[in-house]
Amino acid sequence: MGMISSESGPGTTFMGVNREKIPWWPTIDLNRCDGCNGEYDCIKFCPHRVYRPRENPPRVDVENRYNCVVFCQACKKMCPKDAIFFPLKADILNLIKTERAK
Repeated sequence: MGMISSESGPGTTFMGVNREKIPWWPTIDLNRCDGCNGEYDCIKFCPHRVYRPRENPPRVDVENRYNCVVFCQACKKMCPKDAIFFPLKADILNLIKTERAK
């Protein structure tokens, strides 16, 4: 298996570790996010249904965190407000290494 798998979601594994044990998903800075003025670029871009729109005011929530593909950050590059953040890859790699050693 490669570093990044297109399979995601509850019940899947990544590098031999149950996906639910890997805290890799985006965090949204709601002070920056404006839902791309109602266009929701990250929602349109991400094929894994990680996000859901909020209205009044328009913003984005992370709805399906385990659908996020581990180490993918492509949506972050799509955000014009730099409102999407991910954990440090090194921290997640250490966690995966620890889980695999169990």
